[in-house]
Order: sequence, then structure tokens, then C-alpha cells
Amino acid sequence: MEPTPASTQEETLPEDSPPSSHPPSGYYITNPFPPLTPSTSNSIYRYPTLTAFLHQLNLYQYHNQFVEAGVGENDIEQFIGFDESELKEVLSAISMKPFHSAAFKKGIRELRQTLSASPPSAMTNNSTNSFSTSSTPVEIQSDNRKLRKVAETTDISSYSVRDKASVVVETSSIKVSPNRTGAEESIGSPMHEIQEYSVNAMQDVHPISSTTIPSSITNSAQTTSKDVIIHHATIYGKNNPRKLTTYEQAINRAAIELALLDPALVANKGTLFEKAKEKLLLEGYTYKRGQSRSKLNPNAPKPGVKTSRASLIQKRNAHAAQNSESRNARISELERKLQIKDTQYTVTQELKRLKTGDPDSLEKVELTLEEVEKERAEIAKELSILKSKERKHRWYEQKKKERMDSGFDEGVKALANLYKNNASIHLSLSHNEFDIKGIKAFVGALANASLKYLDISHIMNSIYSFVGLFGIYQTIYEPRNLKS
Repeated sequence: MEPTPASTQEETLPEDSPPSSHPPSGYYITNPFPPLTPSTSNSIYRYPTLTAFLHQLNLYQYHNQFVEAGVGENDIEQFIGFDESELKEVLSAISMKPFHSAAFKKGIRELRQTLSASPPSAMTNNSTNSFSTSSTPVEIQSDNRKLRKVAETTDISSYSVRDKASVVVETSSIKVSPNRTGAEESIGSPMHEIQEYSVNAMQDVHPISSTTIPSSITNSAQTTSKDVIIHHATIYGKNNPRKLTTYEQAINRAAIELALLDPALVANKGTLFEKAKEKLLLEGYTYKRGQSRSKLNPNAPKPGVKTSRASLIQKRNAHAAQNSESRNARISELERKLQIKDTQYTVTQELKRLKTGDPDSLEKVELTLEEVEKERAEIAKELSILKSKERKHRWYEQKKKERMDSGFDEGVKALANLYKNNASIHLSLSHNEFDIKGIKAFVGALANASLKYLDISHIMNSIYSFVGLFGIYQTIYEPRNLKS
């Protein structure tokens, strides 16, 4: 059997034999990822697809999990803009094995390094190595040594690149023949792209500058990074659909602002939370209880330290005044809304009277009337509750003012201190005996304190109360003394 001529071997079509997954002899792999793949001669670049990338790393078994996690075929560009923490979060959703996770991260780093170290092989009109895309066989305008090397190579990677020291080969191998027809190698066809990129991969590559990266890639990476930072910096409501309180919304807003200024804070949520609280405190945030109870607030009550009664009363009064102010504002708003609904209700009733002859229009008007009436009832109910609370608050404030004007509070304090400090005033219940001298002394002290702080009605009420207690004692204990 005669051997096949070399020219016949060169003209073998790619589909006639299975592609090889190994690089040709004389080449060695330095980095499995080229910077970018040129898709046409107009310098339009294409990143490797998710399938090709996973195939190259021997991780295709995770392809479906990537898709379920929301990763598309053309999202490798997004991975390049992620940092280590963002990659870790994505891979945790994929549930990759530790070794495979490390391999995937390494692949992304190498692809990123290749992008920053080498420019894509742009096709320009001044290139000395270009293709003639006519109906004749492809002509490679290069020196004969490079032409022979391309023609004799039976397996050339669709993602291959050469720097000044080495040639990178292999992601999907395919045969290239220089004797194909121009129709098969038209611009934009997959075969033409592979041949075009293979020849350019043999040329010297110059270092890439930051200005050669498309601005759309940079903007997309920045937008993605900002979204990831916002997601990680959110403290309240990230995994809970409930409605957040005003304070929780303010904390989230402060945390996001701090994280955008310093993304390193996202790594420690505790520090970020403390800084967010401090930011609210410095900005003068209005707290629901009047002031922050955080340790960052120097005026906050300290644990283990009992707050004085005067400070508690002052705090309670300030809180009540704040609630009253917010209630009055809400009452004014509801009264305005109720007035608008009353006007709508009147207009709708008049419209209903005019539409009595049109059944369709009448039905629509009746539905509108029911909706307006329902809204009126809800507003009126809320308004009634708020007005009731406000009346109670005003009644309490009026009574407190009357007590302050009459000196009742000071009198009660004086009597309490008198009874506490005067040891001679006591009730001796031992042996069922009552200390009459103690009663007289207590009544005298009570009268003196009452004359100083209270009016005559308060004096009489206090004496009657004490005498009443004495009568109860006699009713209960005297029969027992007689029986014994």
C-alpha cells in the first residue's frame, strides 16, 4: 500500500478526521488562556464562552450548576472583573469541590493576567501578514518560514497566542489547510476566524496598554463591582422580605455609603455596622426614643448604673412631646386627605345621579363610589384613634400642670421622706397592740407637711385615709383580742 502524499495530507478537511486535543510537537503550553479572540478583521474581540472555559479546565461537569446560578455563556467577561471575595461567593453557590474551586479561580486569574499583559491580535490594514479573501486559495503574506509552519501544523488552537518566548496552544483543536476555497474562508466564517487568528498568533505581541481595553468592558466591570458591594454591605433585610423600619433603612444607607468609599469594610460586617451607627450619630439622626442607646453615644445610659428619677421623668416628657408632635402632623395630613375624599365622594354621587340611564357607566360609577367610601372609612378610623390618643395626652398634661401648681408632688415627696426618716413614727403590730403615741406623732407631722405644701382638701383627705386604716385595724384585730 502506497503512502499518502504530503500534499494530500495537507488538503485533508477538518471534518475528515477527529480533532486532537493535544498541541503539536515543538510547542508547549505556558498559559491556557489567550487575552481575547478576534471575531472579525475590524478588531471586535470575543471572550471565551462558559462551555469552552470549563472544557479547558476539565470542569464541564459543573456547567449545569453555573447555568442554574444565573451564569450565561458570555459571562466570563464578568468573572474577570470580580475580586477574590466575589468569586468565592459565586463558587459557594455552585458547591464546587475545593480543588476544582481553586482550579477555577486560577483559570480566571490567568485569563485576567493574559488580558492585562497582551493585546488581542487586532487585524489592521497595515498588517504585513493578512489574508486575501477572494475565491482563490488563501494567500498568506508572510515570510516563507512562518507560512510553512502554519501549513504543516495539523492541529492549531482556536485560542492560541505567542509572546516573545513561547507559543500558547489549545482550547479547541482543528485542522487548517491553506488550499481551501475562498467561499469556505469568507470573512466572518468560523474557519476564516481560526485561520486569521492562527497566523496572527505567530507574530510578535506587544504589551497592552490600559487605553486599548474597550470602555464598555471597564464600565460593565465597575457596575458589577458596585452592585456586589451594595449587596454585601446591606445589613438589614437582605434575606428577609419584611418591610424595614426607618432606622434599619438608615443603617443600610449609611453602610452602603461607607462600603462604596472603602470596599474593605465589607469583609467585616461588625466593623461596618459600628461605623454605620457612628455615621448616623454624627449626622444627627432622629431616633425613635429620643437618642441612641448605643455605646457610641456618650449620653446613653450605662449598664449597671441606675438612672435618676428626675432624668427618667425628663426623658419621658421629651418622648411624649415628640410623639404628640408627630401625632398632630399625622392628624393634619389625615384631615386634609379626608376632606379630599369627601369632595370625591360628593362628585361621584352627583355623577351617579347623572348616569342613571346608562347601565354600563352606572356600574363603573358605583364601583368608584364604593372604593372612595372604603378609603374614607379607613382614613376616618385612623384619624379617630390618633385624636383619642392626643386628647388623652392633653388631659394628662393638664393634670400634671395642676399638680405642679398646687405643690402636690412636692408634698407627697416630703411626706414620704418624713415617714422614712422619722423612726418614732411607726405602727407596732406586735402583740396586737397599736402605738397611739406613734399615731399622734404621725398625724401631727402629716398636718405640718400638708400645711406647707397642700391645701386644706389634701390635708383632710390624708387624715381621713389614716383614720380609715385605723378603723380597719380595730375591726379586724379587736375581736381576736376579746376571744383570746
